[in-house]
Amino acid sequence: MDKILLKNKLLNTRRGLLKGTGLSVLAYLGASNIKAFSQGVDFKNSENMSDDILFAEVRKQLMLKENLVYLNTGTLGPAPKLVFDKIAAMMTRLEANPAIENFGPMGKMMEQTRGKVARFMGADEDEIILTRNTTEGISIVCSGIDWTAGDEILTTNHEHGGAETGLEFLADTKGAVIKKITMPYPAKDKKQLLDLVAANITDKTKLILLSHVVTVTGLRWPIKEVSKMIEGRNILLIVDGAQAPGMLHIDLHDMGCDFYACSGHKWIMGPKETGILYMRKAVQNKVNNVFITGGYATYSHSSGTRNAPIIIGFGDVIDWHMAIGSKRSEKRCLDLAGYCRKQLAKVKGLTIISSDNPELSSAIVSFSLDGDVKNGDVFTQMRDKNITIKRLPQYNAIRISNHMFTTNKDVDQMITLLKEIIA
Repeated sequence: MDKILLKNKLLNTRRGLLKGTGLSVLAYLGASNIKAFSQGVDFKNSENMSDDILFAEVRKQLMLKENLVYLNTGTLGPAPKLVFDKIAAMMTRLEANPAIENFGPMGKMMEQTRGKVARFMGADEDEIILTRNTTEGISIVCSGIDWTAGDEILTTNHEHGGAETGLEFLADTKGAVIKKITMPYPAKDKKQLLDLVAANITDKTKLILLSHVVTVTGLRWPIKEVSKMIEGRNILLIVDGAQAPGMLHIDLHDMGCDFYACSGHKWIMGPKETGILYMRKAVQNKVNNVFITGGYATYSHSSGTRNAPIIIGFGDVIDWHMAIGSKRSEKRCLDLAGYCRKQLAKVKGLTIISSDNPELSSAIVSFSLDGDVKNGDVFTQMRDKNITIKRLPQYNAIRISNHMFTTNKDVDQMITLLKEIIA
């Protein structure tokens, strides 16, 4: 305790000294010092830490309320405090000399985020465009492709409304025809899914849009196999990746898709209103959208002024994930989901609608409620007990997001209350 008091006293003394010089504590620590922004824990040495210790530390670095069970990263992820602190420091620095900082030092820092994203997701930097969210990325692609009336788009009935916006725009303005595969839930295996795609492709199919991880059931699509299936057929494949990066290890070049759009504020747990659009080099000339006519740099004459502090903070959370290790966090997420699925299977009054096939499952576990129990009531009672879940209105269902910072104890707490509600 004496050491903590001494540390706080020293920090307060530094605050006073720094305030007089116009510098913040964060500036004193060093804007690029990941260890300083990680509350003293250097995840670059995390191979020496057990999973329980590592991911308990991850939880400590978040800004979630202490007693909150947060099982809805699939909607919005909680950012680590390092991101909040970095953005606050950058905003203060920006406003002290806006034009010089934004188009000078901070502009260069902002642009470095693209390179970090490329390394994190297995792509080249000149294939990465920074957007505000998944919806914007998909819309950039859809509105930038040449279309002929009657051209077909193949997708599913389990896509997010944001992704469907771009498709509906094409139907309304270009005469595109949208065909939706009715998804099985739960799906049995990869062959079942690939057969559905093959059976619905026609000579008029121009674009296929699929989710890497389906927002409704957490189904993990075999994207690599779909890419190989349509190779050489003049069909573009765009992947809605909103639910995957930060949960799964991503290698876009290996995946083989043409476009991949995702958000930075879900499983990546970055600043809100951040996103990524990947455009494979071989297909970049097929997309002509005004937003990217000035090039793919974070700032260009066609993008206009960007929010530098937010984008710089996004780069820091990418550093944070890479220090933890995406393969290690994926294993953790899938292990947590396996426990969640196993415990839910013991509960009477519900039906699990997520696949239990290891090749198709993800960290999302969804279940529908039987009988007269309404998911709105479950959501409300969970919320009132400091448990955050997601309701799926189309199936009177609930979605559970098992991110690396959650625990089996969190799931147990949720299920205990769920049993009481169902009973």
